[in-house]
Amino acid sequence: MRKIDAFAHILPRAYLNRLERQLERTMDASRLDYYREGVFTFDPVLTDLDARWRKIDPYGEYAQILVLAVPPLEEVGPPAVAAEFARIANDEMAELVRRFPDRFVGFAAALPMSDVDAAARELDRALTQLGALGAQVYTNVLGVALDDPRFEPLFTRLEEAGRAMWLHPTRSAAWADYPAESRSDYGLWWSLGWPYETAAALARLVYSGHMERHPHQLVIAHHGGGMVPHFSARLAMGPGHRQVKDALPRPPLDYFRRFHVDTALFGAPHAVRCVLDFFGPGHVLFGTDMPLGPANAVEATIADIDAAGLSGADLAAVYAGNAMRLLRLPGG
Repeated sequence: MRKIDAFAHILPRAYLNRLERQLERTMDASRLDYYREGVFTFDPVLTDLDARWRKIDPYGEYAQILVLAVPPLEEVGPPAVAAEFARIANDEMAELVRRFPDRFVGFAAALPMSDVDAAARELDRALTQLGALGAQVYTNVLGVALDDPRFEPLFTRLEEAGRAMWLHPTRSAAWADYPAESRSDYGLWWSLGWPYETAAALARLVYSGHMERHPHQLVIAHHGGGMVPHFSARLAMGPGHRQVKDALPRPPLDYFRRFHVDTALFGAPHAVRCVLDFFGPGHVLFGTDMPLGPANAVEATIADIDAAGLSGADLAAVYAGNAMRLLRLPGG
């Protein structure tokens, strides 16, 4: 069965070389060490195409949509620097798609979100000149929520173009777990903070009325939508619901179910079943986080999906059909 990995990360080699030099000048040592050890050198597949081919060849009819790995460009430098790195990354990803169309069926553009005007210009260039399938956006922009009005014109452009927003979590150890502490401990900023970030960003898009104003906004949220499917009953009631119940014409969960999500849950079949149950097979795309998850991320994700008891038609939709249809890929 054909498989399209809708959330496969990459750091093109030339981009990474410049990125490391830039971060050496601008980023504090502990944060830079995390990126070097936890991302840049985590797996050679991230930067080495030969290593990637060796990894993916056994999967048969398998292709990827390229999404730039962290850090968010807002962290790389001031807006002008972020815009320069967005251009470099997008040019390289577009070239990879051009050179290897059987391996890479498309890419999500990187945007310098710290300057919305620059991000809009880069989005237009990526969509119209480079053939991007949409753009990656992080769950906050240097601490600013995505429902901030400054971002609405950019999201409107994506909606009008019928292109997707890939939503990736971002948070660091500087975000303490408790007010009495100065930093997050035990890596909770990542293991629990990122799923929370994803859910919080989606919730803000719902409760703020963004999804009501933008009924055709196509959002693909990483890691199964974070906490959303698992805590959907809480999202449908409580303070959030009371605050917006007179402002939204539909129940909040109606909007949450309009989001699309991937299956990058790292070998947790019960969690994948929950994601499929809440969003429905038509809103779930095969995505693995390769190569930033476990070494067996692709195999584990395939096993999770195959164990979910889907019909043949739903299985084909999750593995490739939904991506082909939503992203307007050839044959979709």
